[in-house]
Amino acid sequence: MEGQVAIIPPDTPHRIERGSERALLVFIDPDDRAGRELRQLDVGTASTAWVQAGAPLLRVPLPSEPVRAEDWSRLVAELVMQLVGEAWRPGPLHPAIKRILALLPSRIEAGDVSQGALAREVDLSAGRLGHLFSTSVGIPLRPYILWLRLRRATESFRQGDTLTHAAHVAGFTDSSHLSNTFHRMFGLTPSEIARGIEWVGEQSFAPTK
Repeated sequence: MEGQVAIIPPDTPHRIERGSERALLVFIDPDDRAGRELRQLDVGTASTAWVQAGAPLLRVPLPSEPVRAEDWSRLVAELVMQLVGEAWRPGPLHPAIKRILALLPSRIEAGDVSQGALAREVDLSAGRLGHLFSTSVGIPLRPYILWLRLRRATESFRQGDTLTHAAHVAGFTDSSHLSNTFHRMFGLTPSEIARGIEWVGEQSFAPTK
């Protein structure tokens, strides 16, 4: 089946037999707010259904060159809203969650990112932090941290570091742990991601204010 946009449900085997020179791949965690809404769509399993479900997204114009990360973030938000409406939008960010979001990138490489440690950082109980994070950001804390780790590993590997070093700086046990996680999340190896894919944003639709 040919088309410009396709929606592929989670855990569904698929392949692109002939693609364009450039493409935007949007990975949405099935457990975040947008993912839960998308899972309600009756997309089916045939490729024709994926393309038909994605057809409304063609109404969103692609950004002109040069493309900034914030341009892609805006585009993705518009695409998701066309499919699931306003229901996916998170609420306002709690001040403690703003602190956590600012803190996490530097903690990925060195530091304790357990829910308990982060909760102590902002004077909340672990349970309260988990609830606030999911409500404010739209995705539970643990998968959000996993996305940050995957991005950090990708950056390290693309800079020429070994797979083992990339795994360690991103908080994975070893290169096998990193490779298995990449394959489970993307269906691709770290080298395939690093060689041909530019990561332009985290998997989060958190408001900026």
